[in-house]
Amino acid sequence: MLENLRLKLRDFFKGISIPAFFADFLQSVVIAIAICIAVYVFIATPNQIDGESMEPTFKNGEIILTNKLSEWLGQSDFGKQSGLDYQRGDVVVFQKPGLDDFIKRVVAIPGDKVAIKEGYVYINGKKTDEGYLQPSTFTRGGNFIEEGAEAREVPAGKYFVLGDNRNNSHDSRFLDIGFINRDWLKGKVILRYWPINKFGIVKQGEIKFE
Repeated sequence: MLENLRLKLRDFFKGISIPAFFADFLQSVVIAIAICIAVYVFIATPNQIDGESMEPTFKNGEIILTNKLSEWLGQSDFGKQSGLDYQRGDVVVFQKPGLDDFIKRVVAIPGDKVAIKEGYVYINGKKTDEGYLQPSTFTRGGNFIEEGAEAREVPAGKYFVLGDNRNNSHDSRFLDIGFINRDWLKGKVILRYWPINKFGIVKQGEIKFE
């Protein structure tokens, strides 16, 4: 595809009276822009953290890169075998229709039964140990997943997401968010590239069961 683009550009510039070196430069610029657009549309896109709901993992103003391959390939056999599909512990970006983008963490996947009791999340009747949280974190229930209520099952095609800053996060605990649809998800967060001193790969969070 890129070779075809290069040849078309070469033929285009042949009919224009400009120096050869400048034509080569313009070809390179156009191809680079085409690659950037393809990457942005199909592979990865940048997002800026807005708010405090993922502290201390991510802070307001930091810039991350979201892998969109999970959106395109996650449900395929290749995606499932290669870990591209959404899993517990993944940090994701999603947009509920009519609202801005959110960044949260997947805590429960389709088929899981979720409850909140005494400051902890329970999945399928087991108390979770979320290794990415501060030791003093206390998870309160909301008006969707209520404290001490009977567990709710995550339906097919939906996910239960929470912010790491449980005292300041609007997430699946509340009715106006609830379980999120898969088609709201924009991808997994794979890289933090600003600020530069925090540049690095974003790993899947560890969730253990007691």
